[in-house]
Amino acid sequence: MSLDIFWFLPTSGDTRYLGQSGSGRAVSNEYLRQIAVAADNLGYDGILIPTGSGCLDPWVTASSLVPVTSRLKLLVALRTALTKPTAAARMAATLDQASNGRLLLNVVAGGDSAELAADGIFLDHDQRYEEASEFLHIWKRLLAGETVSYAGKYHKVENAQNFFEPVQKPAPPLYFGGSSNAAQTWRPSMWKPTSPGASPRQPWPKKLPMYAPAPPDWAAPCVLACACM
Repeated sequence: MSLDIFWFLPTSGDTRYLGQSGSGRAVSNEYLRQIAVAADNLGYDGILIPTGSGCLDPWVTASSLVPVTSRLKLLVALRTALTKPTAAARMAATLDQASNGRLLLNVVAGGDSAELAADGIFLDHDQRYEEASEFLHIWKRLLAGETVSYAGKYHKVENAQNFFEPVQKPAPPLYFGGSSNAAQTWRPSMWKPTSPGASPRQPWPKKLPMYAPAPPDWAAPCVLACACM
């Protein structure tokens, strides 16, 4: 199994140490574009663009990187509960066209409860995975060209369509990283595992074994996001 190496775009401010909240440099789009160009020129496979209330918007940021990069894949964080699947399908197709097939999506089902509440999301941990499953069921069918009617617990659409085809067929690849029990057992049909991320409670060396080797139903390479230094 091959390994793709991705850089991490510090959209909340840069720091020398992975997993540390204190930033030594304030974020600006000019600086982010400099990082993306450097990663592109140095041969990194892609760049992870995170999401969160303390981050610049990942979709707008990714769009700003398209004209200054030529090869770098853009791994954009998608927090499903923040949008609707039909709108997200249209956004994905648009950005995939603009980047000539360089879009990847990192599905984010969880997050800090207080931050989620501030964004109007009041689902508990397991409910967030249920919501994401419904979201992706609709999203993937739309990008495959289907007309979708669906009534679930969290999402409902009637005769939904996506009128703009992505470059990548049937859809831009999905990635997912998580270390909770719910995350470990979550197996939608189209996953590529990413690194779970470091934290003071559980550092990288203890977390990485959860993702090696990948289960046989994950038909894609692992991706590691490097910290900016």
